[in-house]
Amino acid sequence: MTTPTPPRTLLRIGVGFVVTGGLLASGAVPASAAVAIPAAGAQFILTNMMPVSGPPTPAERSAGVVAARTIGYSVQGRKIVARLYGSPDATRVSVMIGSMHGNEPGGVPVAKRLEKLGAPSGTAMWVIRNLNPDGARSNTRQNANKVDLNRNGTYLWQAKGISREYYPGPSPASEPETKAYISFLESVKPDVVLIYHQHGNGVDSYRQKNAGLTQGLAARMKLPVKSFDCLGECRGTLAGWFNTSQAGAALTVELPAKVTTKRVKRWAKAARWSIGYVPDVNR
Repeated sequence: MTTPTPPRTLLRIGVGFVVTGGLLASGAVPASAAVAIPAAGAQFILTNMMPVSGPPTPAERSAGVVAARTIGYSVQGRKIVARLYGSPDATRVSVMIGSMHGNEPGGVPVAKRLEKLGAPSGTAMWVIRNLNPDGARSNTRQNANKVDLNRNGTYLWQAKGISREYYPGPSPASEPETKAYISFLESVKPDVVLIYHQHGNGVDSYRQKNAGLTQGLAARMKLPVKSFDCLGECRGTLAGWFNTSQAGAALTVELPAKVTTKRVKRWAKAARWSIGYVPDVNR
């Protein structure tokens, strides 16, 4: 997305933060008023949807949260929050996304249970409970612009969806929620990303990046391995974008319609296992 920069030298302008040489200053700065002279090699990212990092609240800290980051805002202005568990300096990084479609909430209790379990030793685990808070509020698949966020990504995006429910938006990554996950995932560079959906009842093997991870997760979740090809080709998906542009492996997990406490506990343990799994990419 941008020209590589020296480690720990990053300048962000807008509603966000500034990191230069490892020092952090946070706060809401109007993008129109931001003027800065960068240090040599600093990186500029100009946007009104940049992440805001800060220390966790006392309640979050007591729950084991190391850091909390607002990675962006929904169309209607709701925060999209990523919480970090484990070691911030770990080289092994994972991201768990509980829900992407507002009418598929089954992964949210899994994300919350995973937060209680915490990250395996020596790893960094980011948890985003809900990537589509507006859709969750209205119990709809799409965001407030009536765009399917899992068709709005840049990978093989096309202008027409198979139905109105799958509307991909006016252009690739047109939605603030899509911009938020792209920026966030590019910044934390996870080894494993799990994206929870619902009703498909299976762990997706379509264009999988790592068969061992897919099969191991499915076995531990007690779900079948399935190929969800979206009636021909999955276009504009988060997993498709990540698996073709980033080094790590992303998996789409389709939970069944029925979500029980027993299943949530099993699924969260399986997710925790995946964090420590070392991908053999393109195996």
